Amino acid sequence: MREYHSYQVKKEVTVQSLVTIEMLDISSGFSYPEETHEFYELAYVDSGTILCNRNEEITELQQGDFLLIPPLQPHAYSTASNQTATLFVICFCGRSEYLSILDEKITLNQDAKHIVSQIIVEAKNAFVFPFEKKLKLLSKPTIGAQQMVCNELEKLLIHLIRARVSKNREIVFMMSSMELEHSLSNDIYNLLKAHLYDNITLEEISQQTYYSKTFLNGIFKKSIGLPIMKYYTMMKIHEAKRLLRGNMTVADVAAQLSFESSTYFTKVFKKYVHMTPTEYKKTLM
Repeated sequence: MREYHSYQVKKEVTVQSLVTIEMLDISSGFSYPEETHEFYELAYVDSGTILCNRNEEITELQQGDFLLIPPLQPHAYSTASNQTATLFVICFCGRSEYLSILDEKITLNQDAKHIVSQIIVEAKNAFVFPFEKKLKLLSKPTIGAQQMVCNELEKLLIHLIRARVSKNREIVFMMSSMELEHSLSNDIYNLLKAHLYDNITLEEISQQTYYSKTFLNGIFKKSIGLPIMKYYTMMKIHEAKRLLRGNMTVADVAAQLSFESSTYFTKVFKKYVHMTPTEYKKTLM
């Protein structure tokens, strides 16, 4: 009898889950506030022009342009006056050592545009359209449609990675270093998140990761665009805004997030939000 052997296929790009899918018709003067999240965000401009602010650097996206925003990177969208746009956004959790090379705006060719259109078709076969912020499955989705969304998304990313590598062979030799940087940035982020309600110092992060403070700050700033402790403060202020939207007092929030005093908390909050915590609470009424 003939002997058979299985071969374990290596997946270079894996889309593990979908977070949200949106088709946005954006009007003149639109602006979406800065946000940061732990998953990838793919933005594709189907028509018009939109501006994306990443780490205080403006990228103009026109029809046919693609931008992949990595986890943890602060970003915001806006349009100039008299400009409108249709923006396709898909957020997903994924894994690949190659995704970090898709760090710039890419103008898609016809093959890539066709893949995007297939993603949208399959998404409409799976989820209620217009898509909601929280995806809602159709009562009778097309068999395999959800899987096809992920498959086509992986296909698009592989297509773009291949194109990028073919243009710059040196990228291949950069990957191990880039993967280390991404992994280390994630480790730092997780430490900051774990200590959101108490305090952690750069010295303590250095001791726990076994890298120097200078090296860690350089890696993190390259990946996220901000020094570690400034980003940590922004995380605390973001959480403070969430707590203030509840019934907590300013003093309670300051204590909860381990600020040394309510006065210092107010000073820091105003620096980042451009209003005091009390003024912020009044805007919610």
